[in-house]
Amino acid sequence: MNDMSLKFTSYTQIILSSLKEKLGADYTVFSKSITKNNGVICTGIIAKKEGENMSPVIYIDSFYREDITEAEIEEISDALFRDFHEAATKKAIDLSDFSVFEKARERLAFRLVSAEKNRELLQKIPHKRFYNLAVVFYYIVPDAVLNASASVLIRNSHMKQWGIHMKELYETAFANAPTLLPGKIESMEKIMRDMLLEECGHDKGGKESEESIILDLADENWIKELKAEMENDLYEQKIPMYVLTNRQKTYGAACMLYPGLLHEFAGKIRQDFYILPSSVHEVILVPACVDATGEALREIVTDINRTQVTEGEVLSDSIYYYSRNRDKILWLS
Repeated sequence: MNDMSLKFTSYTQIILSSLKEKLGADYTVFSKSITKNNGVICTGIIAKKEGENMSPVIYIDSFYREDITEAEIEEISDALFRDFHEAATKKAIDLSDFSVFEKARERLAFRLVSAEKNRELLQKIPHKRFYNLAVVFYYIVPDAVLNASASVLIRNSHMKQWGIHMKELYETAFANAPTLLPGKIESMEKIMRDMLLEECGHDKGGKESEESIILDLADENWIKELKAEMENDLYEQKIPMYVLTNRQKTYGAACMLYPGLLHEFAGKIRQDFYILPSSVHEVILVPACVDATGEALREIVTDINRTQVTEGEVLSDSIYYYSRNRDKILWLS
């Protein structure tokens, strides 16, 4: 075991000890290693209150640094205490509907994940291959404590319990997803503009109109400079880009499989387009008219995957292409 893992172990133990003291004898507090998307192993803290059989899991990996101090760990412990205490005062998560398929089916949806990075997991769960990706299914937990997007991954054991086949699961999830998690497509420029407005603290509902704020920003060349910087970092040519995700911005890459969505977008821009999987949460759409090689586009994807997203958020290094005439997504490489 290396020095870093020892340090992380100590970090975890300090949090556990502190939480046990804060929460008291009514709670059993422990840590658990949980395998997430792409085989990433995360450390979660669980605090079960006496008489209750469920508890939210709060992951602590992202708070850790090699040079973290005990004072900072204490602040993390305080924040976790507040979260667990808040969870205890709220209504318990009701998963009674999940055990009955006719009730659970209303909240079933699907995600897209890497088939290669999740090959061990795929042996245990129902899935459908889509080129080098995999469609997996999950149940959206209603009114989840601490996490509005909490979900239960559907496993083979659930299918057996429900007594259903893959065809029914697939059709149900694909019918639900566009309604439960509506897709949206926005230009990269609009997204950057909105980020700038938010960063500058402007309130769209205030006296100053959004149009005047954008004009002020344009006068200072902030948008143009930011866009130019991004373009210079990723590629030499200026490429129009659009971002496809869902309204929750969680596992929104799956929206590329929503019936009719890509066809409608292709109609609006009147051409085919490339699909760049920037993460499991969104994909970038690039009109086919741009003068860019497959290698240049693949560079964009690999750069994003290596520098902009975490290991657990990577979807694929591949490039895909939507054909308007065929109404079909093609795997280029």
